[in-house]
Amino acid sequence: MRKNRRICRVDDREDEAETKELRKGTDMRFTAIDIETTGLGPEKAKIIEIGAVKYEDGQQKEVFSTLVNPQTAGIPERITELTGITDAMVKEAPGEAEAIRSLLRFLEGETILLGHNIPFDFSFLKVAAGRLGEDFSYQGLDTLVMARLCHPEIPSKTLTAMCAQYGITNERAHRAFEDACAAAQLYFRMEERFGGEHGEWFAPRALCYKPKKTEPVTKRQISYLQGIIAIHGLDLTPDYTTLTKSEASRLIDTLLAKYGRSK
Repeated sequence: MRKNRRICRVDDREDEAETKELRKGTDMRFTAIDIETTGLGPEKAKIIEIGAVKYEDGQQKEVFSTLVNPQTAGIPERITELTGITDAMVKEAPGEAEAIRSLLRFLEGETILLGHNIPFDFSFLKVAAGRLGEDFSYQGLDTLVMARLCHPEIPSKTLTAMCAQYGITNERAHRAFEDACAAAQLYFRMEERFGGEHGEWFAPRALCYKPKKTEPVTKRQISYLQGIIAIHGLDLTPDYTTLTKSEASRLIDTLLAKYGRSK
């Protein structure tokens, strides 16, 4: 996990005075956050990267960034093409449990999360925290909703499109830390332009997601998985403490389809 100080750039300007002027009047404390995942459903897909940045009075205060080993049969090719994150990159990364515990420590005392389509990120993090028996309750600032309110005339409201609209440079789109930074900059820009007349558009709202009920992996599934991994000599170490019954079934099916039942 990296907790170093990394600065986001806006229009390639690095003059701190200009940045402060841009954020004048923005005194809300929040944490911008973004994740990259292996898919869309929080009960089925896995987190592969988390990036978070604490802001106070418009200034970066602390950052959190880590890759996450999904401990699955592999990152889908389409996800690697989109994010650039490979199996090799996450091989030595912490697993979900370790990464989420570190994130929860980072978020201690925080109450507001900001992101572009923040309900998506929140749903994955809530499910992951729930697997550890941890609560994950926050208010949210959603720059996607803000973009729809501020710019109904713009066809695409993706983070990339909105950054282009406001001249925000995101050197590594679809990477968690950089997207978190970009979303924060987008918030500052839209709030500066529209907040005076439409302050309610920029007010935090409660984030809600009800995780689907899941059953823990069975002893029989664990034994079967261990057998497949041993027979084929796979470099795979599932976290059986957080693995669910349905996830184990999908993993078994994936491994059997890829490697067969025996050598």
